[in-house]
Amino acid sequence: MPLRPFAILLFGFLLASAWQEAPQFSARVEVSTAGRLPARTYLFKSGQPFRLQPVHASMPVRSDLFYRDRLWLETPDPDVLEIIANDEYHYLLLKGQATFHLPPGKYRMEAYRGLFYTPASAEFELQANETRRVELALKPWDGVRPEEWVSADDHIHITRTKREDPVFLGWLDAEDLNVGNFLQLQRQADAGVQYAFGREGEFRARGYAIRPGQETRNESLGHVLFLGGDKLIRPVSTGRDLANTPEDYPFHGLLFDLARKANALTGYAHFRERPHDSTLYMDLALGKFQFVELFQFGVLTVEPWYELLNAGFRIYGLAGSDFPANLPRLKPYPRWIPLLGPERAVVKGAHRGDPWSAWAEGVRKGNLIVTNGPVVDVHREGNRIEAEAAFWRPLETLEIIRNGQLVARAEGAGRTRLKLAAETRPGERAWYAARVRARKQESEPDLQAHTNPLYIGEPAVDPGARRIIADAWEDEIGRYRRRGLVFGRPEQQQEFFDLAERALAELRRPLQ
Repeated sequence: MPLRPFAILLFGFLLASAWQEAPQFSARVEVSTAGRLPARTYLFKSGQPFRLQPVHASMPVRSDLFYRDRLWLETPDPDVLEIIANDEYHYLLLKGQATFHLPPGKYRMEAYRGLFYTPASAEFELQANETRRVELALKPWDGVRPEEWVSADDHIHITRTKREDPVFLGWLDAEDLNVGNFLQLQRQADAGVQYAFGREGEFRARGYAIRPGQETRNESLGHVLFLGGDKLIRPVSTGRDLANTPEDYPFHGLLFDLARKANALTGYAHFRERPHDSTLYMDLALGKFQFVELFQFGVLTVEPWYELLNAGFRIYGLAGSDFPANLPRLKPYPRWIPLLGPERAVVKGAHRGDPWSAWAEGVRKGNLIVTNGPVVDVHREGNRIEAEAAFWRPLETLEIIRNGQLVARAEGAGRTRLKLAAETRPGERAWYAARVRARKQESEPDLQAHTNPLYIGEPAVDPGARRIIADAWEDEIGRYRRRGLVFGRPEQQQEFFDLAERALAELRRPLQ
């Protein structure tokens, strides 16, 4: 390249860099949150969205089937992360403070942090060459103590390397999400790739942790989750649509066994209705998994879950986003709802510096709630079941459920805290739960929370619920036989249908 054009280009680059650092006639705005809490922020100029600058890291999210969205870094230790999705811009103050250069004008800035903090905002007007300090007073809402909860999103698909770990952890901190389960998966090729698994692949600091896991999928058998295991279980996918072989072997029950040996939490993803094209009922009868993902995309699925509980199965409910597949469902995106963990599974208790282990222990014991906003608690006090709920917005209803049936209900009447009680029955065998719904605004999903079951004695088995599940699984076996699963060897097919019939016999077995 001739010297003169090169010099012109170099001068242009230096000029652009200088403008980014200190553009002429712009104002300098020093933004911080109270206590320097990391947070997600938005800026509006004259009532319209306005982009912040400079930013030091950016992640354009245009999700495809292989989850190849990558993080771009200007510096290894950025103050601000910009997430771009659906032509909307989300800014994460990773350290709770940052400096921006803005043109003169009237502005409003908003800040959000997870589910347990009341949103904050500030309005200000900037003059040319002015320096202005803006503080956003984020604080927990009345009735909640964030440090008493360990929250997790069980379903995030983000490719990561060790270089990116500190930025992604800052993102979790800004969403007040203690645990992000980052899941590898496969569609012919590996996607959402994690560099290691178990403790070797975990990155944690300041009470927040990224823990790798996997989503294993088969379009005829269902999608399952292995959370936090010590290693990646292969094959990550099976079947014609997702793997590089048409075989449906090994089926999920065999992979569950390997995952549990690797100390993973195991369960079924996308529990949105009574299962079909799924081996959930077989694996349920054979005791292969611990949870179902029943709160996702703003929809809480309870009736099919109640059916499992009434049939005598202690299967706990979890929640997760399926990020970034969740982003297109809400447009415009409600700003106060987190990007990561919009629906989350929350364990009550301290994490003592190890949030993944504390959360996993809560999942194993069923000591958790699922929520996309409010908190709700249920406990036994003598011969009473007591429930309590709170939120920063008005509540509509608080309900107590016994064996899937509504037994008590309180109306919100504009209040942000509610209490409710129901009498237990002498010598009863039952499960109880509490659920709460909050008042929502247009374009928002239903805002709700649900506890996992509280057991009084060994739960009685409802023969009707058991029969529904057994009939559904028998129908599914028939479909598998007629439609045909693909196995490489006859003994593999025999293995599958032997286990399928054993599960059906267990579901048909008379229980006391």
